Amino acid sequence: MDGNKIFQMEYNSAGNVEKMNIIFFGQYSYPQGMAGTKRIQHAISALKKCQGIRISVVILTQSSRDNTLTGSYMGINYKTILGDLYGIKTVLFSPILCLKTCHVLKESFCPNQNNIIYNYGPPDLFNIGILSYAKQLGYKIVFDIVEDYDTAMSISHSSSHKIKTFNIRFLVRYIKYWAAGIIVISSHLQRKYQDLSRNQIPVHYRPISVDFRHYSTSISDFGDPVTLFYSGSFGIKDGLPLLLSAFDNVAARNSNVRLVLTGKGSREAMGATFSRIAGSPFKQRIEYKGYLNDDAYYSTLNSIDIPCMTRIDSAYANAGFPFKLGEYLASGKPVIASHISDVSRFLVHKRDAILVKPGDCMDIANAVEYLLNHPEEARLIGESGREKARVHFDYNEQGQKLLNYLRSI
Repeated sequence: MDGNKIFQMEYNSAGNVEKMNIIFFGQYSYPQGMAGTKRIQHAISALKKCQGIRISVVILTQSSRDNTLTGSYMGINYKTILGDLYGIKTVLFSPILCLKTCHVLKESFCPNQNNIIYNYGPPDLFNIGILSYAKQLGYKIVFDIVEDYDTAMSISHSSSHKIKTFNIRFLVRYIKYWAAGIIVISSHLQRKYQDLSRNQIPVHYRPISVDFRHYSTSISDFGDPVTLFYSGSFGIKDGLPLLLSAFDNVAARNSNVRLVLTGKGSREAMGATFSRIAGSPFKQRIEYKGYLNDDAYYSTLNSIDIPCMTRIDSAYANAGFPFKLGEYLASGKPVIASHISDVSRFLVHKRDAILVKPGDCMDIANAVEYLLNHPEEARLIGESGREKARVHFDYNEQGQKLLNYLRSI
């Protein structure tokens, strides 16, 4: 699809283009970041092509080590209210954070326009006061939900995460009192929020998304050595121990395979991963590249051979839809993916990807062996997976539906 496509306009009774003022809001890294950041960027990239839409980004807090706190990215202005708030500082400075954010939202409100706050994530203790004030000002609040917090307690280890999860589980039961709209990433979440809102709030299904400008148009054969690949947050749901065990199994019989890991996670998750790698008899063939910026990440993804999305079998993992899967498919590489959530809604086993039983180390190892032993089939799977991503996950294709939804609320 043409990346410069201008979406169909809507006009008011006077024949003028309906104007919208959309503020993308939340607590995530911007403009460089991981899955949540990219989901927001794709929505912005789609909507900014439409005439009559004013877009800005307001971040509650983020690290100045990762991003410049205030600036412009791809023509869109963004502002971080307070940078570098961690732990107890977040609690101590929360009144100032709230007041400063409310001031920015008041100054950003545009009379006689459709004012929308696109909040990434659910209502929580830090944003609910701000969003309540914004609603009083006249903003319509849209929540973009990508996780089921009713199932998140199973992966909570820290006290702070448990407290956050508990308050979110309470507040989402009353989401209809704040929300003009709810956007979800999976069928599970679609059903959940339709029930929670008693079908009084329109729920829009927006799955994972892909920007095809980042990927090579040609598909190469396997390299030597063949490189397996994982990128993400190294969380429990991601099943890194399974992938590492499967790699050890395959590496014992194949000297021409290696594993590349990128991303970042909690201190505990990264410590456990490094400890597991240190204990591998094939640790010399496992490389952790660290957290990569966008250019380095896509360059790496375009150079590897077999991307692996090997999630565990848990209610939490099945509730969402892994963003990385869309990126993996768009690369044109043969993807190994756990059969979770909405995966089978879009992909067919051994046609678009190799689907494995979640939590099954041997199934992952067998999938790798199959691709190594069937290079021509692997190439066809990669081509078909890319086409599925183009049809279902191209952010341009999703853009008109998202625009129509936001105009309808």
